[in-house]
Amino acid sequence: MYRSVPLVPSMIEIGGFHVAPPKKLPKDLQDYLDNASEGVIYFSLGSNLKKKRDMLLRVFSKLKEKVLWKWEDDILPGQPPNVKLGKWFPQQDILAHPNVKVFITHGGLLSTTETIYHGVPILAIPVFADQHDNAANAVKNGYALSLAYHDPNFSEENLLHLLKELLYNPTYRDNVKQRSKLFHDRPQKPMDAAVYWVEYVVRNRGASHLKVAGVGMPWYKYHLVDVIAFLAGVTMSTVLLLCLGIRWLLCRRNPSDKKNKPKKN
Repeated sequence: MYRSVPLVPSMIEIGGFHVAPPKKLPKDLQDYLDNASEGVIYFSLGSNLKKKRDMLLRVFSKLKEKVLWKWEDDILPGQPPNVKLGKWFPQQDILAHPNVKVFITHGGLLSTTETIYHGVPILAIPVFADQHDNAANAVKNGYALSLAYHDPNFSEENLLHLLKELLYNPTYRDNVKQRSKLFHDRPQKPMDAAVYWVEYVVRNRGASHLKVAGVGMPWYKYHLVDVIAFLAGVTMSTVLLLCLGIRWLLCRRNPSDKKNKPKKN
């Protein structure tokens, strides 16, 4: 999904196997999204941003787009009229709606996969673990912008700037649509591939013929410890011989140094 990497025969990529075709939304959500003529921002970070909640509400109040925010409360103090809260939302089905313009996410792998599948630009707010790497890859591929939760530049002004850039610069949507097209263009659906290869391994009693030689190697060979030790030994021996050779040449070049040295009484 992010970069091309070499895979051994016993490793099969099934990224996106959990993504299902969109289902019909509940009527209230369907009407909310259908009537969002200016578009919708889907925001799913839960209580991770509790300390910066008021700042986010101020940012959303300055936008003309509607905001769907997954939150544990039914209403918030200072909640602007364009923000709709919900304790749970069918995320994949919402991302599939054409009026969703931006997805604000922490950058987890599954959420990132879903937004690529449905072709929605990302504002990533990574907090920990792999989220930072996922966000960086999304930014590199041109369909996201990122502002880490603990970044000292995390401010109302910067958040508003990033959101407007994603909303009104079509480059990000074009890039994620292209990524979505590549994601869908595969000979087999990920879940079908997973089922096939599980059955293949069962049919062939573990499919030992697909295992690479590294599986049975001793740890010191697998990690090339023997090769590294040999090269280190050759290098150290070469340096030692070179030092001894230089010392011998210097002594041979000045044989009278010791003879001419004045004697002490």
